[in-house]
Amino acid sequence: MIRKITNQARDYAWGSKTLIADFFGLPATGGPMAEIWFGTHPGSPTFLADAPDTTVLAALGGHPLSFLLKILAAGEPLSIQAHPNSAQAREGFARENSAAVPLDAAVRNYKDDRHKPEMIVALVDSFEALCGFSDVAESIELFKSFGEPVAEFARLLEQPDGLRKVFNRAFELNGALGETTAALAKLSPLAARLEALYPGDPGIIIALLMNHVTLAAGEGLYLPAGNIHAYLEGLGVEIMAASDNVLRGGLTRKHVDVPELQSVVDFSSLKVECVEPTKVLNGLSRYQADCPDFALYRVDLTGSTVLADLEISGDSILLCTWGEIAVSDSLEERVVLKRGEAALITKDARFVSFAGSGTAFLAC
Repeated sequence: MIRKITNQARDYAWGSKTLIADFFGLPATGGPMAEIWFGTHPGSPTFLADAPDTTVLAALGGHPLSFLLKILAAGEPLSIQAHPNSAQAREGFARENSAAVPLDAAVRNYKDDRHKPEMIVALVDSFEALCGFSDVAESIELFKSFGEPVAEFARLLEQPDGLRKVFNRAFELNGALGETTAALAKLSPLAARLEALYPGDPGIIIALLMNHVTLAAGEGLYLPAGNIHAYLEGLGVEIMAASDNVLRGGLTRKHVDVPELQSVVDFSSLKVECVEPTKVLNGLSRYQADCPDFALYRVDLTGSTVLADLEISGDSILLCTWGEIAVSDSLEERVVLKRGEAALITKDARFVSFAGSGTAFLAC
């Protein structure tokens, strides 16, 4: 089965008012358009376009997808955050259930018992993100260059397990960091951007310890469990395991559980390597990720290129991001997707073919 699917944009405060509307040619809402979800997650159910009362989950007979595909448009920074691995998610979910913490409570950390590795692929140039802790020696030099405002943090960084100690101290001083972050805003463009939005927030200190990455269109970042990260600005396609477990660490007005976040975060330094798509066939490439819950492919077609009889082993979602792509299956069903449109391809389709001129992302 191939069916067009649809969903509404989420209006999170950090969302851009223009990126999704301008890129996909969709009507602007006048408010932030942060994310559009395609999947079976109950947080924002996706519906069949020709049967608007039928969810994708219902169309799949109640069997949820293992992944969630999103369009993400950040006009302002998202919260600094990390996600648990499978064991941490199972333990945390059971613990909060035992404590009778309501699933919709603001202080709830674990909404389900699943891990949440994810990948973001930039749709346009200059997608900015913070990803993992940078080299400690470089952070020490940076903090020393700032002088007195962060002298205490510079000294902590030089100690064993310095990243964790700075992390703890920043949150211990929460509410008393105003002068520090205001001074940093005069010394660092990144701190200035964040201070304008979240004055005195400990996340400003944490952000300066992280790798600042800018993606070109088509480049991706894979974020495994424990990776501390924040998207700053830009438009991308995001895929993740179908979970809503987020532990926040600053740049937010939402709940921050520092001890729980600490138990999840990987405090080792990380050299960021962007994910480049690997060619599978002419017109088809894959973004490699060490995750059994999802695979992400990019389809790039010209009018003379046809991808024929690709085997589909599981239920999939196809999202057209440019031009026009026609997809057909072994059941003689055919759907044409224009930019911004998506389709559900069920596993009974078995073999699919793509034609047209455009770009699409295939999640499965």
